[in-house]
Amino acid sequence: MNTSLKQLLAAVVTATALVTAPATNAAKDTGPATMVTVYINAHGGSSIAKKINEMHKTMEAQGWRFADMEIHTENADTEGAWITYVK
Repeated sequence: MNTSLKQLLAAVVTATALVTAPATNAAKDTGPATMVTVYINAHGGSSIAKKINEMHKTMEAQGWRFADMEIHTENADTEGAWITYVK
């Protein structure tokens, strides 16, 4: 197989993959996602990491998926975290 034919074949395969993946995901989309944001307080005796991990387990058990997390700081102190989940 000559080089230009290989390049053409590679381009066709790549283009097909790029077009097929979004179309497949769009077909699975059943509507707008439901989002919820929760606040985890960093104070109260236990570590914020432990609280966040426990929240992840709880939300996952209810069918929520992690989407984003923002850390809340004031004067260089960690005050808490906002965590967003989608369903």
